[in-house]
Amino acid sequence: MDSKRFEILAMEFLKGEINQEDRVLFETFLSKNPTYSSDFDMLQSSWSDLDSMEIFEPSEEMDKHFFQMLSSEVKKKEKSNWGEKLQNALSSIFKPQLAYGVLVLVIGLTAGYFLKQDNLNQAIAPKIASTNETEQVRERLVLTLLKQPSANKRLEGVSEANKLGNVDETVIRALLKTLNNDENVNVRLAAIESLTNYIDNPIVRRGLIQSIPNQKSPIVQVTLANLMLALEEKKSIEPFKQLLKEKELDTTVKKKIENTIEAII
Repeated sequence: MDSKRFEILAMEFLKGEINQEDRVLFETFLSKNPTYSSDFDMLQSSWSDLDSMEIFEPSEEMDKHFFQMLSSEVKKKEKSNWGEKLQNALSSIFKPQLAYGVLVLVIGLTAGYFLKQDNLNQAIAPKIASTNETEQVRERLVLTLLKQPSANKRLEGVSEANKLGNVDETVIRALLKTLNNDENVNVRLAAIESLTNYIDNPIVRRGLIQSIPNQKSPIVQVTLANLMLALEEKKSIEPFKQLLKEKELDTTVKKKIENTIEAII
């Protein structure tokens, strides 16, 4: 069994569409080939993770932004009313001396608050700097690991990329390059999974779409089809149509892409 046949049977197995004859053949092959068995375990893990990508719900994001804006406006309103409330409170006090005392107390409390806030900021600043340095070190580690000849090391690099809080453009482009050029299917699948963490980034989304015609692996093709379907990405339709023109395109993959295009439209 060659690697392409292995990928096709693996994909059918994971989708639950494999017939009994092919299932026996596939399971027998895995039992006699530990290397392929290990690859399949990794594929199965990646496939399970990709099932969670349907969480992209625009309505939730819209709700989030709406309530953030609402909260911001409420805070602004409360802030603008604070001075007016204080003035009314002072004016309602009968004795001028008492009003003066209250005013001094308010000024003292305010000054104390800002002094404490300044001390707090000074205490937090070194921790923020330390965090930034850690992120920079991790970014360099990711870029180094993605260039290693060992597939396991490159997988480790993708894993490190998942730990980054704010990924920069250099790392994103390195992950996209991995998706397009890496010879190992598992590494390419891991790159897709990692890139979905930054799917709101225009560079990421554009890069994923542009990578579609470049993919030769059936399972990677199907994974991208599932992702674009989850995102309802209309810009992926033309690249998928371009992929359909490939003469060697697997029939199962072809059907999946055709269904994806129809669903997105």
